[in-house]
Amino acid sequence: MKTLTLITIVLIILAPASGPVAARTNAAEDQGSVPAGTAPPGDVLRPGHLGRTTGDLERIIHFYHDLLGTDILGERQQDRPFWSSKGLIDFADSPKNAEFRAVILPIPGTAAEPGKGLEMAVEAIEFRNIERHQYVQNLQDIGGSHLVLILRDLDLTLTQLKTEGVPIVTVGGEVLNVPAMPGVNASKRAIIVRDPDGYPVELMELSPPPATTAAQESNILGARVASRSPRVSVTVGDLEATEKLYKHLTGPDLRFTDSPAYVSDKAYNDLRNTPAAEYRYGVALIPGSPVLLEFVQYRNIEQRKISPRLQDIGVAHLLFMAKDLDVIMPRIRAAGLHTLATSGEPVFIAPNVRALLVTDPNHFFIEFMERIAK
Repeated sequence: MKTLTLITIVLIILAPASGPVAARTNAAEDQGSVPAGTAPPGDVLRPGHLGRTTGDLERIIHFYHDLLGTDILGERQQDRPFWSSKGLIDFADSPKNAEFRAVILPIPGTAAEPGKGLEMAVEAIEFRNIERHQYVQNLQDIGGSHLVLILRDLDLTLTQLKTEGVPIVTVGGEVLNVPAMPGVNASKRAIIVRDPDGYPVELMELSPPPATTAAQESNILGARVASRSPRVSVTVGDLEATEKLYKHLTGPDLRFTDSPAYVSDKAYNDLRNTPAAEYRYGVALIPGSPVLLEFVQYRNIEQRKISPRLQDIGVAHLLFMAKDLDVIMPRIRAAGLHTLATSGEPVFIAPNVRALLVTDPNHFFIEFMERIAK
């Protein structure tokens, strides 16, 4: 069986290894503490959303809002019709007859300051009148990603998910005790499940629970301490090259803390269903937030490198809210990347909003958006 090396971001992106590194058998050894606190805004103001292309918007709302406890913009039962616009067609490089509908599901506790509507969200997007395929990724697949959420009551949530027949990735189908990240003075229990499109979501509970800006009744917690924050994890093929690219695109405020040596941890491998895999990672606070971006690279396990299109079911992308796209665009060109829009330029998707999408070398989608003051 052929083996490759991958990297994951939380968002997780997988990448191949650039050279031999001695493996360790204890993931807790020789790893620096992850970034803590809230990163100040810079060229990137904050994370906007984890975009999720879905095959059924209503099922996604039920999973993330009804079962897990995200917030929702608009009324739960309101009609969400399909629509289209020239700006969105150009932005996504879609056929002229393509239509879209979407829902915004804010994640409690992910804003630097509560009560201002600046939480990171899951944005679920459903396409129609366009060819689509479904991707059900393994955690180690390059270009794949997964979302990590901290819950107040993991056992109750898992009971509800099992009643609904939600697929479970974790070996044995039960919550595992896993090592907390370095610098976190808490015990961690976790499990990975799949949402209705097959996208992986890690659910964790920390004891003692972290400080949070989420409402007291919220099942999802958001922590000001980054190592206890929700994360997006992306699996990548080359950890150092991926970090260098993202720092180039977003600016100097994205600062990674690395665990450069490969490790192998049975609890984590059971959690992710990555038997005998070795991995290393880098994490950074996304500017303007307590949310972590994590890249993970694997080796000693069979992998695929996915090559999805934006409209494919189960695909994800990460949105960075930018101060000025005229600052970001020269960096994109210098990196040899190209926007999905055939114009090669940002597109106005609303009168005061312009945005662009690119794919990184791992085939993970990155979106930058600017809101222009009226």
